[in-house]
Amino acid sequence: MKAQPAGNFVRISVWMVIVLLSLGLIQCRYLAPPQPVEVSLENRVGQIQTSRPQLVAGEQTDVRVGVIRSLDAPDPFEYQWTTTGGLITAGQNSCCVTYQAPEVPGNYQVNLTVRYENQFVQRSLTLVVMAPASTPVPTPTPGPTATLVVTTAPTLDAPLSTANEYFQRAQTRYLERDYERTIADYTKAIEYNYEPLSEAFYNRGYVYYVQQNYSEAIEDFTKALEHNYDPPSLVHYNRGNAHYYKGDNEQAIEDYTKAIELGHEPLSWLYNNRGLAYRKIGAYDQAIADYTKAIELEHQPLNWPYYNRANAHADKEAYPQAITDYSQALQIDPTSVDAYYGRGVVYRKLGDVNRAIADFQKVLELGANYWRREAQTQLQELGVAVPESSTE
Repeated sequence: MKAQPAGNFVRISVWMVIVLLSLGLIQCRYLAPPQPVEVSLENRVGQIQTSRPQLVAGEQTDVRVGVIRSLDAPDPFEYQWTTTGGLITAGQNSCCVTYQAPEVPGNYQVNLTVRYENQFVQRSLTLVVMAPASTPVPTPTPGPTATLVVTTAPTLDAPLSTANEYFQRAQTRYLERDYERTIADYTKAIEYNYEPLSEAFYNRGYVYYVQQNYSEAIEDFTKALEHNYDPPSLVHYNRGNAHYYKGDNEQAIEDYTKAIELGHEPLSWLYNNRGLAYRKIGAYDQAIADYTKAIELEHQPLNWPYYNRANAHADKEAYPQAITDYSQALQIDPTSVDAYYGRGVVYRKLGDVNRAIADFQKVLELGANYWRREAQTQLQELGVAVPESSTE
């Protein structure tokens, strides 16, 4: 029997390897790719933050919002900042702005609408503006009541000996935005039985809230209430927000209702937020009633409850009322792409094609790429030619 030449054996081996690899590649091709995980806009946009929640009249501070986005691509979000007093002096249309306090002392809100594709979220922050004085009067704020100048708090990681030292260092670290160490120090202050213990629980809960760790925030806010935090309305308001962002709308409604009963200010924000939660569960009549109350209380910015009420009317197919509210929102803010698009959709449902076209064309003029694409689709379905440049 003849021996097979070595060259033939090598060639056969090579072909076997190629065949096996090909089979493996074919099998790999049939593996379904993993499904992309949708992350809602609510979970991609954090809470508004500032390094100085208390200001003297005329002073400036940075105000910012954290967002989850790709670092190697342009920012896909639209930002619209407003304030009930003072000025946004720099950074409009970005995630970070400079706020200048007004000359009149008081509590002022910085408001933000973040838009992405067909979604939007609203955020707010209360800043305390004080008159120049040697000893500023402390005023409760939605965030930890941090002292602006702390001279006694150690800043090293060395173990401390008292609850007060841990609490003070946590305050300092909060202003430095070192949230993990802030939480660690508040935890130590709690272990050392800081007094009042309710304040340590509330402050730690608020840091969790800023980090969007809503379950932990809710737990700490609950502990703060159990330890008689004053004012309790503030805790109910923020716990309601945490429930809302978690999607626990029934619990959010309970907390917003309690905060309303306790007279938390601004009441207009509570009614608007409770209206959002009611709409989430399909309770449109209750949502409309709350938005109406927010309007009566002159919610700032006022276009928000009008726009929200318009959406609830549209959900109910009460189209004339929806158009009235969208129009009122646009009278207050003529750049609201959401309101133009929503009104255009309602006009189209009513068969008022000319007005629908006018609103969709306004979206092409003002909107970001997503809104322009949506408006282009609507216009094309209505038989209106749209230049390609309108969606670039």
